[in-house]
Order: sequence, then structure tokens, then C-alpha cells
Amino acid sequence: MALVVKSHHPWKTRLFLLVFTFMLVLGGWALFEYGRFSAGYDAAEVSQTRGVLLDLVDELEDRIEVLREEKAVLERAAQIERKAYDELDTTLKVLQAEILELKEELAFYRGIVSPKDAAQGLHLQRFRIEPNGKPLGYRYTIILTQILKDDHIRGRIHMTIEGLHNNETRMLGLQEVAEKPVKELEYSFRYFQNLEGDLKLPADFKPQRVTLKVVPQRSSGATIEKTFDWPDRK
Repeated sequence: MALVVKSHHPWKTRLFLLVFTFMLVLGGWALFEYGRFSAGYDAAEVSQTRGVLLDLVDELEDRIEVLREEKAVLERAAQIERKAYDELDTTLKVLQAEILELKEELAFYRGIVSPKDAAQGLHLQRFRIEPNGKPLGYRYTIILTQILKDDHIRGRIHMTIEGLHNNETRMLGLQEVAEKPVKELEYSFRYFQNLEGDLKLPADFKPQRVTLKVVPQRSSGATIEKTFDWPDRK
């Protein structure tokens, strides 16, 4: 029986496998690149285009940031303008109200100083009644004047409020609605006098009109009686 001795070189086998694998990968890559080249793919052009697009993205991001800042500035400016406009509008309304009030006062004093076609003696120059901000509360203003006379006059004013109470007509005297106990108003002046006071109406009373009766003392002029519609009927 003969003994056969064979040499064994495992590193050669590994080297062969390694070289074979490398050649296989290299061949696959070459085949892939050939396919892209055949399809018109240019790696250099693609790389250049990608660089251009990245630069464009950076530029657009910068532009967006600038626009955001401009938008914030414009919004702030708009807020300031709206606030300034609101303040100006409020100021104008206040000034218009003051001008109207001054015009009324001017007309009132002109009527005293230089009356036109005004009869000599006592006049009920103005009557006003309006809510005073309290529940069922009102404030009245009565202005009396004396035209073309220089003597001191005195007298009384009776106030009667007519309205509906439980769908029936009812008359209320000043003593029934005045916040301060008073039956009638008294006046005493030479040129003019302003009388004011507060009223509180019953909860179930609906005012319709108010009548003022100005009664001077003897030899101080004739009695004046006027009826005014209630200004805030609803």
C-alpha cells in the first residue's frame, strides 16, 4: 500500500475567492455605469446641477427669512396705525360733542344777550331729561331766563309726569319721584337760573310726557305751562 502525500495551501483558495469576488463586483459596477451612460446619464452634469439646486435652496431660504421679517414689521406698523386711528377717532368724537355743547351754550347766551323776536319777561328756555345711569333713574335740567328786564324775579315750578301704570293712565307729581324730598321747585334770579335734580320712576311705570308749570310771584309775569314728550320711550 503506497502513501500519497498532497500539498495543502488554504491561503491560495481564499485569495482566489477574494479576487473572484472583487472582479465580480467590479464587473457589476462597470455594467451599471455602462447602462447609465447608454441612457444618457452624466455624473458630472448631475453633480453640477445638484450644486446649483443647493445654492438655490439656500437663496430661497434667505429670501423667506427676509420676507418674514418684513411681514412682522408691516404687521407691527399696521397695529400702530390702527391704534393711532382709534385714538384719533375717539378724540374727534369727544371734540365734536364738545363743539355741539358749546354751540348750544352759545345759542343760549345769545338768546339772553341779544334776543330776536323774544317777548319781554320770563321764559322757559330749556328743558332736558335723560337717564342718569341708575336703575329707573333720570336727571332733569330746567333753564329759566328773563329777557329785557333787570328786576329780580321769584316763583315756583310744578312738574307732572304722565304715563301708564298697569295699562291705566297715571299722573306722578315731583314729590312722588324726586330722589330728594321736594314738592315743587323754587326759582329766584335776575337774568337766568339753572335747576337740576334726579328722579326715580316706579318699576312698572311707563312715562309718556312731562308737564312743567312755571308760576311766578305776583307782578313777576305770566304763568308758563309746557308739555314735553318723554325722550326715551321704547
